[in-house]
Amino acid sequence: MSFKTFIKMLFIKSSLDKNQGRKHYDENYSELYKLDENADKSLQNSYYFSGHSSTGQSLVFRLGERNQSNSEIWFAYSDGIGNDYICAHQNAEHDQTMIDVSCVEPGKKWKIQFTGGITPGTKTPLNIWSNPKGIRIIPTVFDGEFTATQKIFDYSKDMDTSPIARALAQEKSSKTILEEISNNNQVYYEQSGILKGVLNLSGKKIEIDMPVIRNRSFGKRDWNNMDRHIHICALTNNQTVNINMVGYSSIKELQAGYIINNNKVVCLDSCTSMEEILTDGKIPSKFEFLAKFMGGKKLVIKCEKQSVFEFPFDNGIYTIYEGTAKFDINGTKARGVIQFGYNSDNSRWIK
Repeated sequence: MSFKTFIKMLFIKSSLDKNQGRKHYDENYSELYKLDENADKSLQNSYYFSGHSSTGQSLVFRLGERNQSNSEIWFAYSDGIGNDYICAHQNAEHDQTMIDVSCVEPGKKWKIQFTGGITPGTKTPLNIWSNPKGIRIIPTVFDGEFTATQKIFDYSKDMDTSPIARALAQEKSSKTILEEISNNNQVYYEQSGILKGVLNLSGKKIEIDMPVIRNRSFGKRDWNNMDRHIHICALTNNQTVNINMVGYSSIKELQAGYIINNNKVVCLDSCTSMEEILTDGKIPSKFEFLAKFMGGKKLVIKCEKQSVFEFPFDNGIYTIYEGTAKFDINGTKARGVIQFGYNSDNSRWIK
């Protein structure tokens, strides 16, 4: 990094830190937030839960509410013995939403329910309701509860701004980029916990008890603004390792993340660039990368893909591949999610 870029980075970090200091996180407001009935269609209100047991089970939910369009629905289940299931449709009118989430106690407990049809496989068949011939639909109910084991990590106030400042300093028009970030601002936070409940697959009842990560986001979201992204979350009963790498139309790559253990947080300083991880529109079977954290801690994170569920947005403008995975982190075993997202314009994947 040149001296000029270094000074620019310091200026940007100072600006980000001041902005971060002015923000007041209101846990009750964020946990209980609902879209206004006249909210613009660019605004979304999202709830996501991703649970992974040491025995190989995985269970993923997402409800993305948009007032003036269909809600985005995710449901995926891997039973740990080779069988995968995905929701029979991924869009629903508000009065037909199959997922119900409710906050029992802000920052501590959430109730999660799913009632709908699922189908074997990892990709929802096209036009499943207009042409259901040969497709097996399984009536499914899940009733469970999330209980927090770690405190909330809110990216707007808890993240160390150094990686963001470093990335923005490399760009030619940092002022324009900062304005764009401000205009597309959304609340985004995560929390680790335990998911317990009962999954009923057409009468077959399965007890669920697994570590889980949830995220909560609301605000403006334009999927086409993203070029690609990688999200890694490795879970054990007492620790979460979370890494995010994102490329935008105006920013080559932003990195953010953290380790949380017994409510003690260490933020990411830097990690291997997305450009050094295979980019082919899918998820590599195996890959590894180096993550460096504030204070000097280094982790070599080895990832092994298991199942991959496909979730397209905005008629395929952006597609997320939600992969369940096994991890080796400096010799410690974990399970969790490796999520890769790609814009439909593959010329944007590498800059």
